[in-house]
Amino acid sequence: MVSSIRFANDLHKTFYTEQMQKLTPDVYHRALVYTLGMCDDTRKRFDSIYDAKDRSINPSVIRAEWQTGSSLKGTRPAFNLFSDGTPTAYLNNEDKPDADECKRYSVSDLFACSYAPFFVEAIRIRYPEYFRI
Repeated sequence: MVSSIRFANDLHKTFYTEQMQKLTPDVYHRALVYTLGMCDDTRKRFDSIYDAKDRSINPSVIRAEWQTGSSLKGTRPAFNLFSDGTPTAYLNNEDKPDADECKRYSVSDLFACSYAPFFVEAIRIRYPEYFRI
């Protein structure tokens, strides 16, 4: 299955392969790992982003000091593909989402970057039933 996936580089492929061996991956986890594996910062900090024991993401990591423009570009779509929502939009107030954070999940905000081809690949991984050839 890995051979049919397009990777950004060898580090991305190695990270994905190693994580798939550790996890019991479903399409949610495969898309999460693939997307977070694109960026060196998120690869290095994967254990702070994803809790393997609870099989859950840590939305508060969006505010971590180590986050850069590139890592944020990968974290948000990874979270969206995993949770099918905008989990970081509710960090300030549980009842009302942060409108500015919600906007950062727009198609133009997510895809207007060099990761765009790989985000399409992540969508293909997450929704294989719609990408059968």
